[in-house]
Amino acid sequence: MLASLLTALVTTLVILVVLPLAFGNKPLDFLRGKSGERTVVMQQPSMSEGAAERVEAAGLQAVVAAVSKTLPAVVNIEVAALLGSGIGSGFIYREDGYIVTNNHVVSNARDIKVSLLDGRVLEAKIIGTDPDNDLAVLKIDASGLPVAELGSSAELVVGELAIAMGSPQGFEQSVTSGIISGLHRNISGSVSLLDVIQTDAAINPGNSGGPLCNAAGQVIGINTAIYSQSGGYDGIGFAIPIDTAKPVIEELISSGKAVHPWMGISGATLTPDVAERYKLKTQSGALVRDVYRGGPADRAGLQSGDIIVELGGQPIDSMDALILEVRRRKVGDKVQVKFYRRDELKEVEVTLATKPSNY
Repeated sequence: MLASLLTALVTTLVILVVLPLAFGNKPLDFLRGKSGERTVVMQQPSMSEGAAERVEAAGLQAVVAAVSKTLPAVVNIEVAALLGSGIGSGFIYREDGYIVTNNHVVSNARDIKVSLLDGRVLEAKIIGTDPDNDLAVLKIDASGLPVAELGSSAELVVGELAIAMGSPQGFEQSVTSGIISGLHRNISGSVSLLDVIQTDAAINPGNSGGPLCNAAGQVIGINTAIYSQSGGYDGIGFAIPIDTAKPVIEELISSGKAVHPWMGISGATLTPDVAERYKLKTQSGALVRDVYRGGPADRAGLQSGDIIVELGGQPIDSMDALILEVRRRKVGDKVQVKFYRRDELKEVEVTLATKPSNY
């Protein structure tokens, strides 16, 4: 009898103590129904020191701090046009009254009024517009204004905090927050916007032209468009990167217009289906449809039907990629262009010209 009891006691100790330890469990945890878990360390995408600090700081307190820093520089814009009126947003770029917004907010405007956080409503005039990048600069007669601090869009990482400010549906100085949902997006519409920021921070009609900020309260983008089947917020919004906007803004302030380089072609993206159907040598590229007579491409010898696969050493796999590479350069730049003409790979040098205003 005693031997049986001792055998049972030993068996119980083995089950409750030895086996749990063998499988990485603490005996008390085993009794409480907790199984052992191994710690898995996930490798995070590499990010800059500045981005890491912003991500670490991105909590509710970060939103409050960012808003208190930037909201005083956010403005409401009311526009009266020949065919009606509209609203939009913007932010103060310089303390002497220069304001940044979208071109589509003020295009065809006959009268523009800007409302400041302190309650003042001032007349504004258009200094310059850039339809290609959907940007505009306004000027109000005021000085000593609070200015929005600009950040950099080059170091953004998907998942970091994004804060949208503006006047959705006319509700002035409203704030929403979300994350950076995507980078380097291309969207098509009345204006093709390339290499833009995607965010799920709520953007609605009236937000256009307002700032998209990071956790440090710095402007990283300019809210410009939404993807929506309802006409309102569906969780997909887009902003022009501030690094794209800054040189255009300065150009508009200094000269009242933005100058863009131009190849003098129009075309479409070559798809694998089309390439397969016509037994082409390449599966991707920018298919040239029209070459404008006397333009840079025409002078270099490009023809309708050519398939551009490289510009300035950068691979081209779509028409959007070609447009983006051209926009990154300056008027007068000479670029090497590689293209297929039927089955032969050719190369020419194209000197980029100023894009005509009617193009």
